[in-house]
Amino acid sequence: MTIRTDAARRPDKKAARPVRRGALFRLSESPSHLLRRAEQFAAETFLKAELPDSITLRQTVLLAAIAEAEGASQSNLVSATGVDRSTLAEMMARMEQKGFISRSAAHDDGRAKSVSLTSQGRRRLEGALPAMRAVDKALLDALPANLRAVFKTTLLALAEAADQQHADAVESVRPAKKASPKARAMKSAKARRKR
Repeated sequence: MTIRTDAARRPDKKAARPVRRGALFRLSESPSHLLRRAEQFAAETFLKAELPDSITLRQTVLLAAIAEAEGASQSNLVSATGVDRSTLAEMMARMEQKGFISRSAAHDDGRAKSVSLTSQGRRRLEGALPAMRAVDKALLDALPANLRAVFKTTLLALAEAADQQHADAVESVRPAKKASPKARAMKSAKARRKR
């Protein structure tokens, strides 16, 4: 006669059931994580260029955005670069201090600042463009040739979605315009007629 131990007679119910807490999250399938990895790849490729004075990829993007739209406002540059307002303001203060950009009152809005590259800023951008081109080439070379156009189209669609999200956020924090006294009176009269 075989005597079974308690463990053999009563299997552990916890061990028998697999623990399920929803679908397994895999980083290798997460678009947000993969985009972050691609951004790291781009930043590391840019760093390998070993540019003088350690200009960053983000600073180069800002200089390029200013060069594309000389005299743009800081708000326009937020939209063009995707850099948040406070970070962009800090970057611009440092770049102005280094002599790369100049800011002046905008012609059409005294509260806004118009931003331009200085000659030193232009030289800095020209010196960084080979590294930017190397980053773009490395990103595209990592893909099969038949996917490169689709990749760029996909990135453009994501950038446009980000722009729309930003525009919606700005619109949602704007105070509602108050109706004129005449409009309020008309609305009130219309409401009385409905009763």
